[in-house]
Amino acid sequence: MPNTSNAYDFDHFAPKPAEPVEAPEQGKRKKEQKQNVTQLSEAELRRSHRHNAHAARTFLSLTAVLFVVLIIGAVVFGQVQLTELTEQIHAAEQALSEEKSLSVQLDMQANSNMNTDQIAEYARDQLGMEKITDSQTTYISLSQGDNGTVLQNNDGAGFLSAIWNAILSVFS
Repeated sequence: MPNTSNAYDFDHFAPKPAEPVEAPEQGKRKKEQKQNVTQLSEAELRRSHRHNAHAARTFLSLTAVLFVVLIIGAVVFGQVQLTELTEQIHAAEQALSEEKSLSVQLDMQANSNMNTDQIAEYARDQLGMEKITDSQTTYISLSQGDNGTVLQNNDGAGFLSAIWNAILSVFS
């Protein structure tokens, strides 16, 4: 394997040997080989200068990339909203369980403070209430039956109101 370090390559400093003189045919052939110029016809030249095809392809590529970025952004945004809503639901459930626990505690405390006999005595002595008797009950009989009357005329609601009510009836 030759030394690949150019810093220690002393061959660059050695004198170069003279190139052998070649026959005129070989020199001409080498010049032809060294020329890499290709001649294009007029149609090929016009086709190679068409920038609109490249611009359209670039525009379509950028549109596709933008579309993919928008979809990814929408998914990320949806996931962020889902996470926030999940956290709110968790906080609400925790608050509900705390309130239920407090309600149970207060019910137990209220039940331990007064029983039904004490409540009835308090209502009778302090508030002047009494238990219901048959003399407090009044019975009403209707000989004709029930009749209903419309108190509000709803004929002037309008066409738009009817459409709105139809839309609401679909969703309910």
